[in-house]
Amino acid sequence: MKSLLLSVAVIAAVSASVVVAKQDASPNPRAAVQLEDNMTVGDQSNKPADLETVKRIRRELMNDNALSTKAKNVKVIVANNGVTLKGPVNTPAEREIILKHAYTTAPKHKIYNQISVTK
Repeated sequence: MKSLLLSVAVIAAVSASVVVAKQDASPNPRAAVQLEDNMTVGDQSNKPADLETVKRIRRELMNDNALSTKAKNVKVIVANNGVTLKGPVNTPAEREIILKHAYTTAPKHKIYNQISVTK
C-alpha cells in the first residue's frame, strides 16, 4: 500500500513539474525565428498598420525597374512586428535590393529573409 501511494505521489509531482515547466517556458529568439519560417500569406495580420507596411513595401518593389517580374512577386507577410520575405528571385543582387527596400520601408520591424536565388 505504501509503495502504491509513493508511486502516485511521484507521478503527481512529475506531472505538476511538467505543467509548470510549460507555463514558465519563455520563448527564445531562435524559437521566434523558427515560427516565422512557417509563415504563409494566410498568416498576414489584418491590423491597419501591418497592412500599410505591406502596401508600402509592395509599392517600393513594383516601382523598382531593376527588379524582374519574379522578384516583384516575392511574398511580403507582415505580422507580430516582423516582415517575412519569401520566394524565388533570379540573382543575389535582386535579393539584396528587396531586402534593402524592406529595411528602409519598415526599419522598426524584424526582417525574415526567406528569399531564394534560382535560375
